[in-house]
Amino acid sequence: MKTSVPLYHQLKSDLIHDLQRNRWHPGERIPSEAELAKEHGVSRITVRQALSDLVSMGYLERRQGVGTFVTKSERNTQAVSRLKGFAEELRLAGNDVDVYVKSIEKVGCSEKIAIQLNVEEGTSVVKICRIASVSDVPIFREMSYLLVPRNVTFDELKEQSQFHNHIYGFFEQHGVKIAHGSQKISAERSTYDDVQELGAGLDEPILVIHRVTSDDTGTPVEFSEVRYPSSRYQYHINLTRTGDPIH
Repeated sequence: MKTSVPLYHQLKSDLIHDLQRNRWHPGERIPSEAELAKEHGVSRITVRQALSDLVSMGYLERRQGVGTFVTKSERNTQAVSRLKGFAEELRLAGNDVDVYVKSIEKVGCSEKIAIQLNVEEGTSVVKICRIASVSDVPIFREMSYLLVPRNVTFDELKEQSQFHNHIYGFFEQHGVKIAHGSQKISAERSTYDDVQELGAGLDEPILVIHRVTSDDTGTPVEFSEVRYPSSRYQYHINLTRTGDPIH
């Protein structure tokens, strides 16, 4: 196991990969620290660090005097039916969500952001970076670019906790009716920031959602990129077949 990445990070990534391949199933006891140390050619201290992280992330649970087991908890699941904020949908599923605002700033939008928001390149927007956690386990990180209501100053914006925790609710409180959303979902390998901020494994698949949100006039008000470790989130989509079959 030769790498510039700390050994316990690499081991944690390998164990996440094993869990995703169902090497061990929910409720099953995993090998002991000594067995894992021998298998991976590392010290028991390294194994202990990796397992502690996996317990904190919700993959594993320790049972005193018995061993370490794969947790039986399900991933957060979103049934696609109506437009909701990313933190809002977790709350509606019964989760106690903590939102940490990493940064909030005014920026001139790039060409990519300008196209999504249908404005000129360089137009001033508010960029907010947030990390949402459930039971101290990071679920997603979000970068949003917003065209905020004209009757709200940037200084006022920074002081409004509702804006930090419930962006759609903030818009609606200030007379902007959120009505439509268009999003694209893709998968990428985890980045350095995903590993550091979400505790994702090295090269763990990351669910990436790009969403443009518009008001009831069809005017875009937000473009966001949200990144979820695939092991902690899934979409549930109900499909209905209508019309005449194609022969």
